[in-house]
Amino acid sequence: MRNPVRSETDAFYVAWGSALVIGASVAVGALVDPLVGVALFAGALVGVLVWELATKDPERRRPLREAASQGQSSTTEKRRRVLVIANRTLGSEELRHELRSQVASATELHVVAPIVTSRVHYVTSDVDSELAEARRRLGDAVAWCESQGLTVTGKVGDPMSAFAVIEDELRLFGADEIIISTYPRGRSNWLEAGIVERLREELDIPVNHVVAGGVTTARAAPAQTRR
Repeated sequence: MRNPVRSETDAFYVAWGSALVIGASVAVGALVDPLVGVALFAGALVGVLVWELATKDPERRRPLREAASQGQSSTTEKRRRVLVIANRTLGSEELRHELRSQVASATELHVVAPIVTSRVHYVTSDVDSELAEARRRLGDAVAWCESQGLTVTGKVGDPMSAFAVIEDELRLFGADEIIISTYPRGRSNWLEAGIVERLREELDIPVNHVVAGGVTTARAAPAQTRR
């Protein structure tokens, strides 16, 4: 949703527009029928809400894109860098198949496993079991990557929003591509949160979504090339 009031001029037009709609509704209600006046006001309100929801703000801040740009500008590494986001699917054959394809390109991988925790455990800060599981999966994944000849580092993400974890890693790692692995829709909290769509919308780098137990989707072209 875009912000309709970004200046004093915008505020002036919003105030006058609101006054005109209210005035017209009152006048129609007095001259025709009160219900007609109410219907006119409700219709105008719904129309404004629909317009606001459907209109994107070109000036909206895009923290993921800003983080990626900052990370790329701060690194001097010439090797292609791929950020891998996964947790419960780290050992899946679908993800391993995708990572094998990176061997020939001498890619540097950075695997991040954001902790997946229940709401109750998050509120009570009781994430020991989830942390241990994430570390085990990450250790196995890093060992497997090294056995395939891949250059890889790994990290367990903090138990917070996956968006925040990815933003932090983009700022630190300077990725040229993201591979995100999830379970199919209906089994994945990340998909329910719209994480893949948001990554593809905000970032100018390819985002490859790998579905464990399903079909690996094609790489999405950077947002700026799809316009």
